[in-house]
This record gives sequence, structure tokens and C-alpha cells, in this order.
Amino acid sequence: MTRFDAERGSVLIVSLIFLLLLTIVGVSSMSMTNLEERMAGNFRDHDSAFQAAEAALLDAEEYVESSFDITSAYTSPACTGANCYSSACTGGLCFHGTFENSTTPVKDCSPGTVKEWEDNSIWSTASKTRGLSDQISGTVENARYIIEFRCFMPRDPSNATPDADIFAQWSPAFRITAVASGTSTDSTVMLQSIYKLVN
Repeated sequence: MTRFDAERGSVLIVSLIFLLLLTIVGVSSMSMTNLEERMAGNFRDHDSAFQAAEAALLDAEEYVESSFDITSAYTSPACTGANCYSSACTGGLCFHGTFENSTTPVKDCSPGTVKEWEDNSIWSTASKTRGLSDQISGTVENARYIIEFRCFMPRDPSNATPDADIFAQWSPAFRITAVASGTSTDSTVMLQSIYKLVN
């Protein structure tokens, strides 16, 4: 008679180990799939916010093109109306420096050192920002922006030393900052550009 006592149960143990390995592989592939889905969702969310912020930058540039008139006292303390650039940042138009109007020499313009875009209270106060009129698809709210008057840049980039007393050799410069969120406020994008108005 043949003895099989020593081999009893070994197939069961091997099968259980094999089943355990298959379970580990299955669980890890499921968690990898979940991770990939979350990454794709986050990318889509961030991309929507980025597109909205880009649209806000373009909207701000169009606003500057259509509404800024350096011959008006838009940066003077006496300015009244909707197009005044001031330290109050009313309507998203900010200026913390000194400049009266186009009769003031360019050399007397000082943009100041305040960085409005770093101030959270600016972004949380609707009256201190401008917003897109149309909400971009895939975003939870309209993108917002501020426009800071930053004095002047040489009108002709090839002229390395424009005369500070000749106003016609200079162009107004602006720092535009846009903030947008994707499908939730957890994915927020801030974009910034320097815009030179060539008139």
C-alpha cells in the first residue's frame, strides 16, 4: 500500500497562495485605475480653470484697448468715474503710484511697490475686480481679473534710451492678473501678463 500522508493538503495551500496573489494584483490594478481617473479629472478641472483665466486676460487687454485714455486724468487723485485707476482698486482698476496725466513727464511716474494681486481681500471683494460676462464651460464661477497701471515702457523697443521728457516715446504699461476656478474652487489658476498699450 502506498502512503500519501505527507502530501495531504499541499494542493490547497498552493491554491490559497495563488488566490492571494491574484487578489493582490486585482486590488492594486483597481486602485491604479481609480488613481488614473482622479488624475484625469484633476487635469480636466485645471485645464478648464486655465482656459477661463486666459479668457479673462484677453478680456482685460480688450478693456484697456477700448477704455484707457492717457490724456484723461485716469490716474490722478481727482479722477471720478468708472475708468479711474486708484489705490481703492474700484472695478478692478488699481494704481498705488503717482502720476497726474499726460502733461506730467514720464520720469515723474512711479508705479509704487504694492502688489495688489497678492492681497486676498482684493479677490474676495467683487467691487475690486472685474469679471468675464460669460461663464466658461466647465467652471464653477466667472473668471475675475484686476488691471494695474504700471507707468510706462519705451514705445519703440529698439530705442534703448528714450527721452523721459518726451511723452510720445513712451507707452502705458499694465500688469493684468486673472484668477479662475475649474469645476470646483479647489483648482484655482492665477495667470499674469504685462501689457503695453501702443496707441
